Amino acid sequence: MRVNLALSNILHSLPRTVVSLAGIGIAIILIFVQLGFRGAVENTALMIYGRMDFDLVVRSRDYLHFIDSGRITRDQVDIVASVPGVHSVAPFHVTLANWRNPQNSSLRGMVVMGISPESAVFRDEELNRSIRDLSGPTQVLVDTESNVEFGPENGETFSGADIGVETEIAGRPVRIAGLYEMGAGLTANGSSIMTADGYSRLVPWSVDDRPAMALVQIAPGRSPPEVARQIAGLLSSSRGEQRAEVLTRRQVMNFELNRWINETPIGFVFTLGVGTAFIVGAAIFYMVLSTDVANRLREYATLRAMGYSAWYLASVVLRQAFWLAMLAFIPSVLVSLVFYEVTGLMANIPISMTTGRMVFVFLLTQLMCALSGALALRKLLGAEPASLF
Repeated sequence: MRVNLALSNILHSLPRTVVSLAGIGIAIILIFVQLGFRGAVENTALMIYGRMDFDLVVRSRDYLHFIDSGRITRDQVDIVASVPGVHSVAPFHVTLANWRNPQNSSLRGMVVMGISPESAVFRDEELNRSIRDLSGPTQVLVDTESNVEFGPENGETFSGADIGVETEIAGRPVRIAGLYEMGAGLTANGSSIMTADGYSRLVPWSVDDRPAMALVQIAPGRSPPEVARQIAGLLSSSRGEQRAEVLTRRQVMNFELNRWINETPIGFVFTLGVGTAFIVGAAIFYMVLSTDVANRLREYATLRAMGYSAWYLASVVLRQAFWLAMLAFIPSVLVSLVFYEVTGLMANIPISMTTGRMVFVFLLTQLMCALSGALALRKLLGAEPASLF
């Protein structure tokens, strides 16, 4: 019966193999953890934009991020509305304002969005209906995904018990009139929505003719890039001092992803963490394999004397690396799934395992073991057969 020499080498000393697999598994888990947090950054970066219903966005060229988006003028909004192919234009207001915790009066920064009740800004029709039902400038809708630090009645999450509660935003009294579920992403730990009139009451320096952006829906059958070019042409020719840009939905999403992943320390840290975990894993792989090769040099010399080629022995080492990767990968996935679940519940962030991520880490693990195995082969292929006895 033919013996699988690579597996036999791995199973020959179970305690040593278990220790080796634990070290390799830790590196794989670290990669999963870093990619999980990076994925959470990607998900939360698009959390609000993903719920909004638009084909194009007209915003200031001074735009930095969602709550620091600059301002456009009402004249620009009117110009956009006059473009053929534009179905509707909805002015949108947003800022970060202090929310007073109704339980202990502490202040926390909350995303505040101001929307005209007649504008269907979100894809969730129930949320649009709740905005239309706001009957006055003091009424506000609160996100149930807002952090506990904002003071829900039950101490956990905003619920029906909070409807009717009075508090303050930006020092002005407001009353909770309803709830919605969204999440504020990376911009803040909570969000709220009120009418445009209510928003101008809280933020008097941002009057109705200076919205943060305009959300545009185009007519059926029209091309978003084509309409965007028409709008950009009219805006650039209307007044030289106006600084507005027109982006399609895809461009907006790509901009947000690029900013949070490539231009902020958050994305850089997690990307760097993946690279660091890869290097650590490769080093552990190399130490395990090189030590095993050194301990078995005489056995390999015997096989050479029996007529086995150096490349056959090299294939044994590489297959051994492959099996170590396989044996370490499966429990690492299980541990990472538990970590994702616990972290998602405790930190209230959207972290979850995806098939693409598992495939990517599996391929990364195989690359890690292949590189380490190739380095470990130098001891085997560089030695003279006669000197191994």
